[in-house]
Amino acid sequence: MTKIFNKKLLRPSQFVLIGDQALIVLGFMSALLAYYRLLSINEFPLHTIFYRVSIHATIAITAWIAFGVYRKVIRFFSSKDYLSIIGILIVVHVISLLTGFLFPSKHQFKHETEIFVISFFISSIYIISSRFIISYLYYYYSKSKKMDGQKKLLIYGAGELGVFLKKSILTQNPEDFKIVGFLDDDRKKIGRFIGGIKVMDASKNLKELIEEYGITDVILANKTITPIRKAKFLEDTLALNIRVKEISSIQSLFNSNFNINKLSNIDINDLMNRKPIELYDEHVVESLKDKTVLVTGAAGSIGSEIVRKLSEHNASLIICVDFSESALYDLEQELKRKHPDLAYRFYLTDIRNEKLVENIFAEYQPDFIYHAAAYKHVPLMEQFPWEAVKTNVFATWSVVKLAIAYKAEKFVFVSSDKAVNPTSVMGATKRLAEIIVQAYASSNTATSFVVTRFGNVLGSNGSVVPLFKKQIQNGGPVTVTHPEMIRYFMTIAEACQLVLEASVMADGGEVFVFDMGEPVKIVDLAKNMIRLAGFTPDVEIKIEFIGERPGEKLYEEVFSKDEKMKQTHHEKIMISSENIVEFNQAMNIIEKLKSLDGYYEPELYRVLLKDLIPEYQSVAGNNKVVNYKIGNKINQYKFQN
Repeated sequence: MTKIFNKKLLRPSQFVLIGDQALIVLGFMSALLAYYRLLSINEFPLHTIFYRVSIHATIAITAWIAFGVYRKVIRFFSSKDYLSIIGILIVVHVISLLTGFLFPSKHQFKHETEIFVISFFISSIYIISSRFIISYLYYYYSKSKKMDGQKKLLIYGAGELGVFLKKSILTQNPEDFKIVGFLDDDRKKIGRFIGGIKVMDASKNLKELIEEYGITDVILANKTITPIRKAKFLEDTLALNIRVKEISSIQSLFNSNFNINKLSNIDINDLMNRKPIELYDEHVVESLKDKTVLVTGAAGSIGSEIVRKLSEHNASLIICVDFSESALYDLEQELKRKHPDLAYRFYLTDIRNEKLVENIFAEYQPDFIYHAAAYKHVPLMEQFPWEAVKTNVFATWSVVKLAIAYKAEKFVFVSSDKAVNPTSVMGATKRLAEIIVQAYASSNTATSFVVTRFGNVLGSNGSVVPLFKKQIQNGGPVTVTHPEMIRYFMTIAEACQLVLEASVMADGGEVFVFDMGEPVKIVDLAKNMIRLAGFTPDVEIKIEFIGERPGEKLYEEVFSKDEKMKQTHHEKIMISSENIVEFNQAMNIIEKLKSLDGYYEPELYRVLLKDLIPEYQSVAGNNKVVNYKIGNKINQYKFQN
């Protein structure tokens, strides 16, 4: 006992112990005073008070120490803790009452049972009230102390998820966040109060609301918000330099303290400002059932997602061909882990090696071919156009011929919107590959050929998104080529849906294109990515305009002026079925490109590409004569029409 009250060891818990005992004694005295005053003031037993109070206090302090009540931090008390205190007080009063009956003496009250019942209720009120008062004072003190550094928070969503989030914050981080209000689109909830917090109209002027209350953070806790509404809200919020996070489920808040940094970051896909394109793939599943499928470029961003989708569609065998060792190995490990019962074959092979690829065709004779292998980095292909020609044109021609030779059912070519009115070597070679595929589609073969064409794919290897992410992680600057540059964007999942849908819809010779909504300014994309990372554009992370790179243009197109597009069974898919290309035209392209074999002058290739594709817009391509050097000899290339 002496050790507990040693001054050197005196802690807040000991102060709680002393205070509780004082309240218990006060409660007992209050019961005596209340009871005997009600009966007769002359019967107040002054000679017994000291004796019985001493016994009562000794029993109480023994129980408090035995059960460790004083060690619990008052501000974290729960309903269970309050029930425990009531239970211990019952034990204390029962034992104290029994001592009077077991050891009768002159120091007894005439109405002990009634006195101890009253003492129990009064002591319970005193002790429980003291804890409420201490908790409130602590919260008030902490709140006033940290008010300047406290974050002002809005919760978007006044449903079950938002209310649970509010409770978690107030329970675990009341001093870090001040919840200013809920935002919601439901007219029935707007203007009402939930737990003392007002529900505000999410459609009102967000800027005024944020400025009025000094909002620093917004947490999305609404799982029913439409993609278009979500994109608009995020765009408006991020433009005001507000940190935005998202909570995915109530389960994510269980068993852990609330921490805003642990909440989900907003996905860049959520900023596309359109509803995600979704296709019903029952017929895709049925068409691919028990088929042997070959995917070139299988370890790339598009190819790997095609393989993942095929793994869900009951193909009997999926052959994955790629030239990237590490990426192919990672894909193999992933698929074996996720789909151990499916049949896969993995080939580390350069598709430009026709003999090696033919061995694969000869062994497996694939029914469906998805040709996603390509060089697609625009600036690199400007420097090394011969590599673009070999991979994007010759390799495609090679795989097309093998598809016919081994009687494949479908050949799907993954193209790009950069093939329309191309300004880059990459786009031009993709357009030449389209022409070759369309030429063979017109040659009445048993194989059905189809082209899929789409814009920039968010998160793909050739997209600006991975580049921006790395630049932001390194502290900037984020480099944008031109303030007015715009691009169409779609997700990897959407791109793969189009490819698979085309493979079962096509009759042959069509070009399939998605309606990708409105194009996005690249500088706006960069700013939003910086804000999503928690930084302020042009303050913490700089944006630099570096000028258009070789081969780039300010905007992309998905149709050429000569293509006549028409709707399909799905409102977001359009096709052009008038892409008739003479077979001789494709052969002429091949022969002219072959004539440059062994030459490594970029200008030479650009001039020839201009000759083959009149709509190719290249400064170099406007020249008809190019000088090139082999060894010490200067030669001149002139077109022979």
